[in-house]
Amino acid sequence: MASPVLGRFIDVQGLAYRSGSFEGVTNARGDFQYYEGDDVSFKIGNVLLGTTRGKRMITVLDLVSSDASIDDPSLLNRARLLFSLTNGQGFEKPIVIDDQVERIVSKYASSMNLDDHNTSALDIVLSQVGDALKIAPKSIPHVRNHLRRAKSGFKVLRDLRIPVRDGSFVLGDVYLPLGDEVGRFPVLVSSTIYGKRIVYSGPNTDDPDDVAAFERSEDLWHTTPAHVPLNVPNTGPWFGKWAQQRRYETIGTFNTFRWVPNGYAMVKIDPRGISQTPGTRGILHQESNDLFDAVEWAAEQPWSTGNVALAGNSYGANCQWEVVKQQPRGLKAFIPYATDIDNYREVSYIGGIPVLNYLSQWFGGVRAASPRWKDTGNLIEKYESHPFYDSYWDEQSTARDPRSITIPVFLAASQVALVHTRGSYEAFRCISCKDTYLQVVDGNYYGWPNTQVFDKLLLFADRHLKNIEHQSLERVGMQMRTGEGRWYWRTEEDWPVPGTKYVKFHLAADGSLQNFKTSGAGKEFSYSAETEPKEGPAGVSFVSDAFKEDIELAGHFSVTLNVSSTSHDADVVILLWAMDESGNIVRFCVDPRAQPLANGFLRASHRKMDIEKSLPWRPWHTHKEADYAPLVPGEAVELSVEICPATALIRRGWKLRLDITPSEEQPDVPGYEPRKLRSWGKEFHDGATNTVHVGGHYDSFISIPVVPQKYSEETPLLS
Repeated sequence: MASPVLGRFIDVQGLAYRSGSFEGVTNARGDFQYYEGDDVSFKIGNVLLGTTRGKRMITVLDLVSSDASIDDPSLLNRARLLFSLTNGQGFEKPIVIDDQVERIVSKYASSMNLDDHNTSALDIVLSQVGDALKIAPKSIPHVRNHLRRAKSGFKVLRDLRIPVRDGSFVLGDVYLPLGDEVGRFPVLVSSTIYGKRIVYSGPNTDDPDDVAAFERSEDLWHTTPAHVPLNVPNTGPWFGKWAQQRRYETIGTFNTFRWVPNGYAMVKIDPRGISQTPGTRGILHQESNDLFDAVEWAAEQPWSTGNVALAGNSYGANCQWEVVKQQPRGLKAFIPYATDIDNYREVSYIGGIPVLNYLSQWFGGVRAASPRWKDTGNLIEKYESHPFYDSYWDEQSTARDPRSITIPVFLAASQVALVHTRGSYEAFRCISCKDTYLQVVDGNYYGWPNTQVFDKLLLFADRHLKNIEHQSLERVGMQMRTGEGRWYWRTEEDWPVPGTKYVKFHLAADGSLQNFKTSGAGKEFSYSAETEPKEGPAGVSFVSDAFKEDIELAGHFSVTLNVSSTSHDADVVILLWAMDESGNIVRFCVDPRAQPLANGFLRASHRKMDIEKSLPWRPWHTHKEADYAPLVPGEAVELSVEICPATALIRRGWKLRLDITPSEEQPDVPGYEPRKLRSWGKEFHDGATNTVHVGGHYDSFISIPVVPQKYSEETPLLS
């Protein structure tokens, strides 16, 4: 005689079942018995949920046709009844069918038609059941979100309390694969200051209407096309159009629908003072200590293999560095995708020019997303009070010295973005671990970990968290931009790219760029220091001759200028463009709006360089108050301007155009509308005239990184 088989109804305890001669209720694990090939029926009181062929793992999906969509009324009705029998937002605790639940469901059974095509028909009876059980019924979007995950083979445990060292806690959502047995999985841990729900913030879980609003936003994120805005609660002006995208589920973290079906658990954390996690935002080292504790907690959970990686981008990348340096148990790798490591040079005072307009908008967005909690103070006022690099910025920087890091890391840097450009290159150069990888991608980097490079990130994670050796993983990968939003993927063994030649183009007296130092008398190119010109061109421009052959650029650019001003200081902005044969600006970014090929910034009074830290292709400025050097009006000084790396294929017949301007405004370029995010020095811009000195005994030039050519006409292009 055949032996009985043990099946499991996932996350449902006390559910009545019958299969042949077997009859009973599912135990605390959801177990039931059946014979191979027999059907199993499941009931709550006298309400039949459904019948299905017995198997080792059953979910509500199996109670209707296996190919039913999550919009199928019969499936939605059954799932809505079942999921409404718990006050949990996810499956953080099982659905328990006890005597009281059976009695109340049976009382209202005559009012339930689980096959009604009108999915709202259950509203009244579920409200009655909920009132009797003191549980808020689940909305249709809430149920559909659970079904969508189940269809993809995973579930969510909402708002688990993760204990931290001072006796408090942070809240985390845990995403787990479904399986026949309680599985163990490697874990990706993320922290985001914007809130861990789609697409940001999170509900007050004591307010059913607020919960329903967030579940509705999540459902619409999956069911409406891009550019359709979501009505996400707690929206501040900083979030702009982020709720119209469909490439990343939450800001700063990776997509669960990519990772969890591939055998990973994911933990997404709201730090203190964010969304539902109580506390005060902005306490120094608080988040990194809590995230450290969360990593060790994740490594010890019964569903964890003990192998953990930190993963995230933007803020979700920046918060990883301090944790990694503390070496929590279980942390085997980390993925800071598009990151900063120096909060002064890369975020707040790029080139010594304050980026406080941006930070003020950002700070307002954080507050809007989590209105229930307070900050330690006004972050912008703190930043304004430290305009020079000092010990405050040593404390604020996320990775002052990455050389001590010994675990594998997968880095990424964005091109021509406001932030998240410079830090990854500095970290890649310094980290001693041989398993260090770098990607150079477009400025719109948020969706990349879930789209273009997901397979590579999965290779990295499989190798270091699952000990699976797949094919060789490229050490350096670059989105080589070819113009008009197109690009191809280029792989290299190191950064800077082996074989890079730094070619100088000198600013000439005739307004040209020449790849040789010109002789003869010098010339002065003067321009208004006005930061908001209404008509172009702004500043001065220098244009190269047409290139006689294709060249590829990838790496660090820099500009050396000789500049004077009628004022005591000057903001110098470098905008580098490519022009086609007709003189039109070539759009290199994937974004449809015009952006420069590369750009750089320097406040002239911050021109002092640290010779030991500077490299031939990358100047390093001290930005210390002791090195502050105001201009003497009319006296020329030499400036070395750092330009963050970029990639570009420059076609034969095209030209390079170098703009030197007092701000990012350049009305001369159609369609170019820079965001007004920097705080220009009005006190020394207004009414002033700046001058660039070229030729004679002045040598002003741009250095461009020319790499060995790999592109050919047969190279497939992407967009």
